[in-house]
Amino acid sequence: MQPKWRRHIGLIYVVVVCLVISWSTIATATSTITIKLAHHPIGISTQYIGACEGNVNFDQADIEDLGINTYRLYGGMSRWEPTDDDGKYGWPTIAQIKQNPDLIPWEKWDTVMRQPTTGSDYANSGNPRELWQGSAAQIFKTLQQAKVRTVLNLRNIDPGNQPTWALQLNPLRTEADRNEWWEHVFATVYWLNVRNDYQIDDFEIHNEPDHRAQGWDGNQADYFELVRVTADAINHVYATYLPDRQVHIHAPKTIGGSRWPKATIAQVGKYFDTVNIHSYDRNISGYVRRVRRWMRRTAHAQSPLWIGEWGTYTKGYNDRDFSLNLIKNMMRMSTPGETYIDGSHLFSLYDWGRNGSFEGLINAQGERRLAYYAFRLGIRALQGGQAVLPATSSNDDVMTIVTQDKQHQLHVLLVNDRNTSRHLTIDVSAILQQGQGTVREFSDTAQDEIVTSLKIQHGKAKIKLPPHTSQLLILAGNERTTSSTASSTLMS
Repeated sequence: MQPKWRRHIGLIYVVVVCLVISWSTIATATSTITIKLAHHPIGISTQYIGACEGNVNFDQADIEDLGINTYRLYGGMSRWEPTDDDGKYGWPTIAQIKQNPDLIPWEKWDTVMRQPTTGSDYANSGNPRELWQGSAAQIFKTLQQAKVRTVLNLRNIDPGNQPTWALQLNPLRTEADRNEWWEHVFATVYWLNVRNDYQIDDFEIHNEPDHRAQGWDGNQADYFELVRVTADAINHVYATYLPDRQVHIHAPKTIGGSRWPKATIAQVGKYFDTVNIHSYDRNISGYVRRVRRWMRRTAHAQSPLWIGEWGTYTKGYNDRDFSLNLIKNMMRMSTPGETYIDGSHLFSLYDWGRNGSFEGLINAQGERRLAYYAFRLGIRALQGGQAVLPATSSNDDVMTIVTQDKQHQLHVLLVNDRNTSRHLTIDVSAILQQGQGTVREFSDTAQDEIVTSLKIQHGKAKIKLPPHTSQLLILAGNERTTSSTASSTLMS
């Protein structure tokens, strides 16, 4: 049996250790984190942030409120050529179309684009009565008026294995197959930009060709042939009819984690100028770094890199923590270096269908889910290729990125996904000495709303960042000349 005094000492020791740990935790949670800004830009933020379409709605008011500057559409044969437009497979030939584009029955294309028989341009993807009512032409015109960069996906077969008549050219095997696909691509691009002037200059070659469920039934080598034929049709339109316009061709449009980009860049890299991938990872950094390694020492070393789908294709947009993580991924995409992304499309702006399987940021009733406001907050800070300024922190608990716009306002975007508040001192003395700012917040209680104002005194501003919260500090004041000059030079 132990003496009583030993037992008492042991008990006292345990109590002391617990108190030390507790006070250490409290001190960590309540101690001030200093974030210090430098005035020399290290690069620019993501230039284009947008979303993929959804079939239950399309509304310019949503696009303008959200502030996106790019929108992704799923085109292709099931949508705009559900039956062979001329009724004769393999005719006209590529050479004949190059000689005389009017061999294409343009009246049929005018009808399918302007007056869909079901009333909905999305009829290929569901029950037309449950879908947005309107034409492709309306979508194109609206996006053009909103000055949104439209990126159009081109595919022969969709996830529903439609249209059935085109299954014979999936993949391309014969000259007749190539003629049909070349004609469809040519007709799409020509109708958009020559017969009309919607100024759509970004085209993707299929959607997730390495994932059979998305429609493509060929192997990787077959996809390379699809790339060649597609690029030839697109480039012919621009070289012949739009010689002063620049076109952008995106490939390989593969699933997250795929190794296809490496071989696609090596084998058919000369046929496209933009590397475009998908990633639904909780943290997109790992795969983006991997793809950038593949791009090094190739003709695509300096090419734009886009993420054509990210976020979630099921559910999650009403979840606070998932929404905060969207902001963190947007910050990673805007950080110059190995995780930088030139443009991206969140999947998706609207729901696909009304059964709840594929939820977007906005439902069929027009109600905006929680993540809509997180996404909008991130867009305010990051979109448009703004100057990114270095920011060093005394503690990594709070994720931070700082941008400066053309009006020289500072945008300090912060994410605290911890369970406790964080006290912050924002040291902007290298840029501003005195000034003021507003604080926008995304949290359980504020959806991208202004929650307070703050003052900059002697180059510093102090705030308290609540748990599970993102805040955007928009700061302005008496700016140092060095910062203004550096920022203006980078952004000109």
